[in-house]
Amino acid sequence: MINRSVEQQYVEHACPDVMNQVLELVRPYMVPGEIEQVVKACHLALETCEGVPGTANRPIPPLEHALAVTTILAQMMHVDAVGITAALVFEAVDAELLLIEQVEHVLGAPTARIVGSMLRLNILERKKQNVATGAMLSIQSPSPTTTKKIHDEHSLAPVPLESKKPRVREALRRQQAEAVRKMFVAMADDPRVVLLKLAYRLHAMRRLCVEPQPAPSPEVLTMAEETQEIYAPLAGRLGMSRVESELQDLSFQVMEPDKYSWVRNIVEMESKQWRSYVDRVCEILRQEMATIGVKAEVSGRVKHAYSFYKKIMRSAGDLEDFEAVKKAADISQIHDLIAFRILVDTTTDCYVTLGHIHALWRPKDGRIKDFIANPKPNGYSALHTTVFCMDDQLVEIQIRTHEMHEMAEYGVAMHWHYKDVGDQASASAKELLTWLRQLAEWQQELRTSNTSDTDFVEAIKDDIFQEQIFVFTPKGEVKDLPVGSTPLDFAYRVHSEVGDKCAGARIISESEHGEGDRLVTRMVPLDYELKSGEVVDIVTSRNAHPTRDWLNFARTAAARNKIRRYLKIHERPINIQIGRDRLDRELKSITERTQEVISEDLQNWLCEKLNFASYEDILAAIGSDDLRPRLVVVKLVEYWEKRDNKEEVVEANEPLVLSPSAAKPATAQMMVAGVSGLLTRLANCCCPLPEDPIVGFVSRGKGVIVHRADCRNLTNYRERAQERLINVSWQGMSQPRYSAPVIITARDRNGMMRDLASVISDAGANLMSVNFRSDGNGETVLVNATIEVENLTQLQWLFTRLARIKDVLHVERDLGKQKNTL
Repeated sequence: MINRSVEQQYVEHACPDVMNQVLELVRPYMVPGEIEQVVKACHLALETCEGVPGTANRPIPPLEHALAVTTILAQMMHVDAVGITAALVFEAVDAELLLIEQVEHVLGAPTARIVGSMLRLNILERKKQNVATGAMLSIQSPSPTTTKKIHDEHSLAPVPLESKKPRVREALRRQQAEAVRKMFVAMADDPRVVLLKLAYRLHAMRRLCVEPQPAPSPEVLTMAEETQEIYAPLAGRLGMSRVESELQDLSFQVMEPDKYSWVRNIVEMESKQWRSYVDRVCEILRQEMATIGVKAEVSGRVKHAYSFYKKIMRSAGDLEDFEAVKKAADISQIHDLIAFRILVDTTTDCYVTLGHIHALWRPKDGRIKDFIANPKPNGYSALHTTVFCMDDQLVEIQIRTHEMHEMAEYGVAMHWHYKDVGDQASASAKELLTWLRQLAEWQQELRTSNTSDTDFVEAIKDDIFQEQIFVFTPKGEVKDLPVGSTPLDFAYRVHSEVGDKCAGARIISESEHGEGDRLVTRMVPLDYELKSGEVVDIVTSRNAHPTRDWLNFARTAAARNKIRRYLKIHERPINIQIGRDRLDRELKSITERTQEVISEDLQNWLCEKLNFASYEDILAAIGSDDLRPRLVVVKLVEYWEKRDNKEEVVEANEPLVLSPSAAKPATAQMMVAGVSGLLTRLANCCCPLPEDPIVGFVSRGKGVIVHRADCRNLTNYRERAQERLINVSWQGMSQPRYSAPVIITARDRNGMMRDLASVISDAGANLMSVNFRSDGNGETVLVNATIEVENLTQLQWLFTRLARIKDVLHVERDLGKQKNTL
C-alpha cells in the first residue's frame, strides 16, 4: 500500500478538492509509487498556480487548464505517472511561474523532457497565432473593425469578424504544418508528448463547441479541419477510439453545424426508437450467456454522429447536394447503426460466445471479422459479426475480453513505449514501435529531399491517416497500407531492397469456387490494387530495378520517395543530358542565346539562387522534371538585366516571371467579336490550338473562355446560356505555347515511358504531365499526357515521331475528355 503519511503530508498543505480530484482519477490504474509521484506534481502545481487568474492571452487560469487536461489524460487514455505529472505542471512552466529546472529537480528528468518538448511545440503554436493575426491586420480596411477572441489550445488572439480570407487560411496552414511536423518528431522520442497534444486539442475543441460561434473565423475552421484530418486519425492510429470519436464529432460540429444538427437529431430519434429493442436484445444475450456459463457484460449503443454521417454519405453514392442526400438517405440500409458489445473474461469465451450467437441468429455472409487472430496494427483485438437479429434486423455484435476492451478504449499508447518494450513486447507494441521508427526515417528522408512542411503533412494525411487495408506477408506478418496501394507499396513497406528488386507479386487467396480450404496463387502486375486480407508474396529479381514508370504505380509517399532516390542516383547522367537539351531550347526560344554564354560564375550564381549544390544538379533536376527550365531562364534573364542595368527590360519580359509550376493556360490576346485586347483564356476541357475552329463563352469574372467549336461543353451552354456564346478568332494571338492533351496506346514494356519522353523532348515540345493505366490483362497501357507545343503543325509532326516508337499502337489528340470548370 502507498505510504499514506507521504500523501497526507501534501494534502494537508494543499487544496483537498484539487488533490482528491486528481487522485480519484489515477488510483484505479496506478501503483503506489506512481501515485506518490502524482501527489508531488499536484503539490508543485498548486503551490505555483493557485490563485493565478486568467488573462487576455490566457483566458483559463493555469491550474484550471492543467486539471482539465489531466482529467482527459487519466479518464480517456490512462496515461502513466510521467505523463500525468507533465500535464499538471506544464501550464505553470508555460506561464513562466515555474522553471523547467525545478520540474526536473522535483519530478525527474523524464517529466522535464516532456515539458520541454511541449514548450517547443507551444512556441510554434504562438508563432502560428502571430502570423495569422499579422496577416489579418494587413488585409483589414482602414476603418475600425470589430474583433472577437477565439480560443486555441493555449491562448486567445484577436480575430476580425470578416476575416475569411485565403491569405489568412494559407498562413495558418503553413504554420500548422510546421507544428504538426515537429510534433511527429517529438512523438518519435516519447509518445507521451503526442498524448498531451491530443488532450490539449480535445479540451480546446470542447470549449469551442460549448461556446459556438455563428460565423467561425479562419483560425477556428483551420483548427477544426486539422483536428479532423490529423489529430482524430492519429488518436485512431494509437488505438484511442473514445478520443478519436469525440474529436471527429467536435470538429464536424464546428465545420458543418447544419449537417451536424441534422445528424444528431436523427441519432437521438433512432436511439429513442430503438431503446426498447436494444434492451430486449441485451436481455436475450445475457440469458444466453448465463445458460452456457459464460460471465459476460452486455451493452448496446447507436453510432456517434460523424460515423453515422459518413455511413449516410456512402449510401448516397454520387449525390453531392446535401438536401438531395437527406431526401435519398435510407437509414434502414445502415445495418451497423446499432451495435452490441459483449465483454467476457477469456479469449476462449469470445469464440464460445460467437458460436452461440450464430446459433441464435443467422450471420450475414462476409461480415465476420476475427481481429483476435489478426489484430490491427494499433493493437485492436475483437470478434465482429453482423447478424439478422430480432425482427430480422441487421445488427453488429462485438465480442472482446475486458483486457481487449481496455486496449480499444484507452489505446496501446498508454504502455507500449515505457512498459511493453524489448523482447517481451506484444506484437501490437512492436508494430507501433516499428511504425514510429518508420515515421522518423520517412520524416528524415522528406527533409533531405527538401520537402516542405505542407507537403509532409499532406503525405501524412494521404499515407497514414486515410482508410487502411491490412495485407499479410507469407509468414503471417500484417502490414497496413492506404486503400489503393499496390505490390510496389507493399514491397517498399517490407524493405527498401525488396522494393528496388521487385519484379512482380503473387497473391495467395482462398479458392473462389468453393473448393474447401484450397489456396490459389496468381501472379499480378505491379499496378494491381491490393485488397484487405490478401497474402502478398513479392517476386524479386537481381535484374529488376526502379524505372520512372514506377512512380505511376506507387501509391504511398514513402515508396515514391525511395523510387525517386534510386532514379536520382542511377539515372543522373541521362537526366543531365535531357536537362541540358531542355534548357538550351528554352534559352533559344526566349532569349536567342545558348548555354555557351552561361559562364562558371553565372553557374555558381544560379546554384545559390536555386539552392542547388552544383550546376549539374540543376540540369539533372530539369531532366527529371523536378525543375522547369522556364524558371532557370527567368533567373538568367534577371541576372543579365541587373548586369546590364536595363530596368526597362523587366516590363518587356514580365510574362516570364510567372510561377514555373503554374498549370493554367496563359492569357490569350485574340479578336473577340471583332475587338482585340479583351481578357480571354483557353478552355481546359478541349485545349484549342491555332487553326482549330473556336467559340467564346462569356464567364462570370474570368473573361471569355475559348472553346473548340466541337467541344461537348458547348452543347450544354447552347441549351442554358446561348446568349453568352460569342464569335472569336485567332487574329492577334500572342501566346508562345499551348497545352495539348494526347492519348497514346502502347504495349507495356520496360523503358516505354523513357522512349516517349525522349521523343517529345527531341521534338522541342515540353511534357507537362503524364499518367497511364493498364488494361485488365496487363498487356497494353493507355498513356494520357499533356504536351506544350507551339502550334497544331508541330503536334502533328510529333504524332508521326511517336507512332514510330517500338510497341506504340496508336497516337491521337484527346478531344475533350477533361472536365472544364468555369
